[in-house]
Amino acid sequence: MKKLENRPYQKQQPSQMPIVAVYFTDKQFEEIKQGVIDGTIDKLIREIARDEIKKYDLKAPYLNQKEFSEWIGESVATIKQLKAKGLPVSKALNTDRYGKQSYIDFMRQHER
Repeated sequence: MKKLENRPYQKQQPSQMPIVAVYFTDKQFEEIKQGVIDGTIDKLIREIARDEIKKYDLKAPYLNQKEFSEWIGESVATIKQLKAKGLPVSKALNTDRYGKQSYIDFMRQHER
């Protein structure tokens, strides 16, 4: 009978993928680097655009005064001031309804 040596168990290591070296000229490296940077910038722009779309959430285009004040983050008194300065208001169902896009356009017109 063969005598077993007292060795700790060693897990078999999976065979590793061979390492491949790739060499680029300075011009090739700059082209690749610029492509990565452009891709990253493109992703950031798309992410910002998605966030802005969510932020303005134009699914419910007209809001009552309370909803509108929450949406713009201002008090009802401020909304009344904006209305006095010409903020468009719809009188649907005998209540004032404020359009999201109308508000955005109104604010853009009053930028300095």
